[in-house]
Amino acid sequence: MKSFGPAAGRLHAVAPLPLVVVVAGTRPEAIKLAPLVRVLDASKEVRRLVVNSGQHASAVRDTFAEFDQRADVELSALPALPNLAASFGHLKEELAAVVTRWAPAVVVVQGDTLTAHAAAHAAHATGHRIAHVEAGLRTDSATDPFPEEWFRRRIARIADLHFAPTRAALANLLAEGVPASQIHRTGNTGIDSLRWALDDLDLQAERDDGAERVLVTLHRRENHDGNADTVCRALMGLCARRPRVRVMLPVHPNPRVAGPIRRRLGGHPAFDLVAPMRYREFIAAAARASLIISDSGGIQEEAPHLGTPLLVPRRNTERPEGIASGFVQLVRVDEETIVAAAAAALDAPRRKGLPIDAAAPFGAGDAARRIATVLEAFVMEHACA
Repeated sequence: MKSFGPAAGRLHAVAPLPLVVVVAGTRPEAIKLAPLVRVLDASKEVRRLVVNSGQHASAVRDTFAEFDQRADVELSALPALPNLAASFGHLKEELAAVVTRWAPAVVVVQGDTLTAHAAAHAAHATGHRIAHVEAGLRTDSATDPFPEEWFRRRIARIADLHFAPTRAALANLLAEGVPASQIHRTGNTGIDSLRWALDDLDLQAERDDGAERVLVTLHRRENHDGNADTVCRALMGLCARRPRVRVMLPVHPNPRVAGPIRRRLGGHPAFDLVAPMRYREFIAAAARASLIISDSGGIQEEAPHLGTPLLVPRRNTERPEGIASGFVQLVRVDEETIVAAAAAALDAPRRKGLPIDAAAPFGAGDAARRIATVLEAFVMEHACA
């Protein structure tokens, strides 16, 4: 466990304030928690401690750095373990030690990752309260996608505060018996980060060269191995039919995805296989693209505001709001299906992106402020109890 001096000193200097521990272990978690960290930094009611769980240690470190932030505590990189259960057990034990040492008023977890699941259960096991950011997302299956759907449903059983990003997420939690008093609809903090990223980005200038640019990302377990190979074949088929298509593909480090991608697409003149991109760089590429093909959850929230059509090669989605916006389409992982859907999207007229305002599907970009306000009141209420 590594604690960084300046932050630790600042925390001790304001020790009378209740402590909020914020845990991140993946790049998407860091992107979506950075706005909350920024708001908590300005709080006069609580102090915060940011923990890098070590799940994807360098990615979290680099992403927080983009927001001029860094973790106060950084755990050792998650070792290669034989299965998901072993990884969960390791992270839970490490995070339980952190929570026990710092004794926070509340532990904040985000989304549906291994880190979120382990941190929530570490807090629960040590008798600490849990706040779940991006709570209530559900697909039509309790086990698909695995493990994300399983993780978020299990976190919901033990959380004390549920920050639902949308009306549908709030309704899902109520239907599962979560008391209404514990649920707060706040919008999604990912839109806070998107608004920050768009501040100095000229969307029109990003897409004026007329090329058919396709941005692709793949990383989820359901698209490991054979499914990744199918998507690669579909991309090659699309390029064969449309010679003006150029594909940019940031390659995820997981070898079960990277292997098929590099075998199939490496050296192909239409493909630019690049390292994982910085957040603002990725948003600029997504805005420039004529089409995005991705299994990511976050891009389903971002694409409607960028005005870029998105194909999601998955069986289902926990973000129906993106589909309702008209910018997001689920596609079966099948070569011909993907090629046909991509061609249709490229041929369709480009639509203007949705404004980030009160009517936006995932919130108005003020979720972090809303969450911080609830956290402050919750912590003060329990401190005085």
